[in-house]
Amino acid sequence: MSVQDNFKARLSDFLVASSPISGTTWLKALVFALLNRNLENPKSNHVMFASNPHEYVPFLEIQLYVKNRIPNLDVMPSPRLLATHIPYSSLLESAKDSGCRIVYISRDIKDVFVSLWHFVNAISLKGAFESYCDGVSVYGPIWDHQLGYLKASMARPQCVTFLRYEEMMEDPVSEVKRLAEFLGCPFSEDEEKGGRVEEIVKVCSFDSLKDLEVKRVGELQLSRMKRKNQLFFRRGVVGDSKRWLTPEMIGRLDGLTESMIGAFGSLTP
Repeated sequence: MSVQDNFKARLSDFLVASSPISGTTWLKALVFALLNRNLENPKSNHVMFASNPHEYVPFLEIQLYVKNRIPNLDVMPSPRLLATHIPYSSLLESAKDSGCRIVYISRDIKDVFVSLWHFVNAISLKGAFESYCDGVSVYGPIWDHQLGYLKASMARPQCVTFLRYEEMMEDPVSEVKRLAEFLGCPFSEDEEKGGRVEEIVKVCSFDSLKDLEVKRVGELQLSRMKRKNQLFFRRGVVGDSKRWLTPEMIGRLDGLTESMIGAFGSLTP
């Protein structure tokens, strides 16, 4: 409610959106690197090596507007780079009306569940699975979350883009180039010939990020919780859910996904 009441989006803002544990950390690193790659400091492209990407691209509702705090975000230099897990249906109106650019990343719903269970690690897998299938999950049912942003990207493609984790893992160079185009900072011909795209892909890759010392130590404050940095870099493998879910559980989630998304096709490849 504090975000809804107090945050005013600007046309120049960039908003990284996702449901929890859907590749958010990776996307934050990529967006930050793309928007800052032309700074004079040659080390600026690797600045995410110094801290968790969540420190550079903070969440509105669980980092900035918490504990009745109303930060003065007007002092942030433009363009402001922010993040949210809020579903599109509940997204603040100024973000929808301002024309700011929103980048959303989706991920296979089965893999999201497994990663979220490992991240929270509070109840049994079976109990968490039943709640998840019932739509009881942080930020609401995953199907509504992904479908809301997918519809928005179809209705307002100039303002909202919908990325798929699996496609980014399969062809990161093409997807990063497409992302740069959407952000308004496309790669020049010289950059492409000089391997700039591949450099950013490598710098921001899951393997590069998870091996950094700063990612293995320390904690990040999210709302009322502290989470160890290493929890944000578990595995990042496509299809990891097959290691944890039975064929019956996989079939149930696939069936629910098929029934929920209706005529919009597949949310993931």
